[in-house]
Amino acid sequence: MASPSDRGDAESEAATPAPGMASRRPQPALPLTEQVLLRLPGPRLPWVVAWALIPWLNLVVGQVSGAAEWAQPGIPISEILNRAAVTVALLLSLWGAARITAELRGLQLALTKAVVQDEPYVRRLFLGIDDRLVPLLLTALVGVLLPLDEALRGDRAAALIQGVTWLVIGIPLSTAVWVYLILQIGLNRLGRGQLTLQPYSGDRSLGLRPVGKLAFTGFLMLFGVVGPVVVTAISDIPAAVVGITVLVVGVGLFFLSLRRLNRQMTAVKQRELERARDLYMQAYQQVRDNPTLEGLQQQASLLSVAEALEKRAERIQEWPFDEATFARVVTIASSVAAVIIARLILDPVGL
Repeated sequence: MASPSDRGDAESEAATPAPGMASRRPQPALPLTEQVLLRLPGPRLPWVVAWALIPWLNLVVGQVSGAAEWAQPGIPISEILNRAAVTVALLLSLWGAARITAELRGLQLALTKAVVQDEPYVRRLFLGIDDRLVPLLLTALVGVLLPLDEALRGDRAAALIQGVTWLVIGIPLSTAVWVYLILQIGLNRLGRGQLTLQPYSGDRSLGLRPVGKLAFTGFLMLFGVVGPVVVTAISDIPAAVVGITVLVVGVGLFFLSLRRLNRQMTAVKQRELERARDLYMQAYQQVRDNPTLEGLQQQASLLSVAEALEKRAERIQEWPFDEATFARVVTIASSVAAVIIARLILDPVGL
């Protein structure tokens, strides 16, 4: 058996970073769902599948409970579609939280290369993403609000089943909303800070492509989680109101959080364009001073350089994602809005 001093020496050696480990950057904190999955025994996949099957368990329990909401014979197609939508939402919530965590690992290094900024500042951008209290409070709030229609109808059994179900599935859904909110706050902090973009070196995104990718991942997660649930549960007034509110606020936050980055990228683009225009002015001034063919030929190379710089500057993006991604954001948001409006119009007439 090793002596206490031997164990102390071994612990000291274990605490000492191995060669090449001292420069390892701290990993970003994990969202609540990732913390839960890491603590559950066994492989990750069965627990993810079990979480995704909770809506169907809710349907089975409702059918056998004798609650008034499920008193009619058969299962309406709307109930099946709603459970399918919630299952997809749960899977996207778990995927989105894990994907955003993975992208945050690379974002820190990418930002320190793309901007003139201290690395500790970059690490502080997304503080709070590992918070447990807020997602749990959101889950409790949703678990109380969404069964309200059953409770008001006096169907206590259905209200209890819905409340318990939402307390379970609300954890990944609330975590996804919280992660999205922290993501937008972090992106806003990035644009609001004393940020100086590196000079343009041919990268259209000015080194901010990882930022745009992360922002789009969050946007895709939010709309993939909330959109189908709202569309399939439009007759459930509390769920529809909560979902539509989340979507509207989410779209607004997406653009507001990137607005300051948009302004800085636009400023870089304008500086590059002005540089090209200055060259144009110099060349044309020489031509005006010497309006001959020989004078024009002498300035031809300068005009070519100015034209190349102008075309190069025009390619600089004004958002940290390209035009195709911007179009996808607009298409997804408008499509979900159109479907929700159509459902609001057609649902009262039974279509």
